[in-house]
Amino acid sequence: MLADVVRGYASATFERVDAAHEMDELRAQLEAFSEALVRSDPLRLALADATVSPVARRSIAAELLESRVSSEAASLVGFVVRVAPPGEFVVAIADLVALMSTEAGAGEPAVGLLASRERLHGYAERVLEEVPDATDIDEMEDAFFRLARIVDESIVLRDVLIDQTSPAEVKIAVLADLLSERVTLPTLRIVEYIIRAGRVRDLVGTLEWLVERGRRVAEVRSAVELDAEETERLAVSLRRLTGREVEVRVAVDPSVLGGVLIAVGDLVIDGTVRLRVERLRDALAESA
Repeated sequence: MLADVVRGYASATFERVDAAHEMDELRAQLEAFSEALVRSDPLRLALADATVSPVARRSIAAELLESRVSSEAASLVGFVVRVAPPGEFVVAIADLVALMSTEAGAGEPAVGLLASRERLHGYAERVLEEVPDATDIDEMEDAFFRLARIVDESIVLRDVLIDQTSPAEVKIAVLADLLSERVTLPTLRIVEYIIRAGRVRDLVGTLEWLVERGRRVAEVRSAVELDAEETERLAVSLRRLTGREVEVRVAVDPSVLGGVLIAVGDLVIDGTVRLRVERLRDALAESA
């Protein structure tokens, strides 16, 4: 069963691809990749090996798919590598192909609060990847906060939005009219997705949850434990690099030998001794 966070990420990707009339191309690329995973033991082991870190597997996937598939297909595969357990990777890719064939554009099936927020997490992450300016992202978070306050304080608007007899399209139209020329298109897309996903009754809470998740998370793998001062210095450097607040999460991984391996969204920074050793080994093999 496809994870809800992947389903949300895929929904945002499908919207973008469908608008560009490139769904057939994306489907063909994902189908070919899914078939290759089944046929090729080395490929499957490289991307579904639980002993290899998620960051390293994402790097492998990016290198394998670079210039071979569309950026949308590469993003989808990279996201699945990041969030799916290694043992479920092959099935998750196959489920993506099935989703394109059966449910793309068909709306979001009703789910509980936690599952819907996981879908929203995936959807918002894909939309935010299309917003390169950190200032724009900050403005989006401010817009979510302001909208939450407006809905919370307006009984009339809240009644319209939670009316179960009113179609989602009508509610989206109301919000689009309210937010027209006041927010960016990515902001409006995320708000509309909340409506389509059926979480209107919890719109205020969901918007506040989005604001709280605005901080980026840096996944750091280090050969040794980092102390508080080292972690803070790393956070400051990543804030400068990304232009946003970054929450650093460190995991000790002896396989990196030394240095650190960092992933912030799709940004991967490999400063490990293991990488230098592998490059030296390759150079020696080429010169032999």
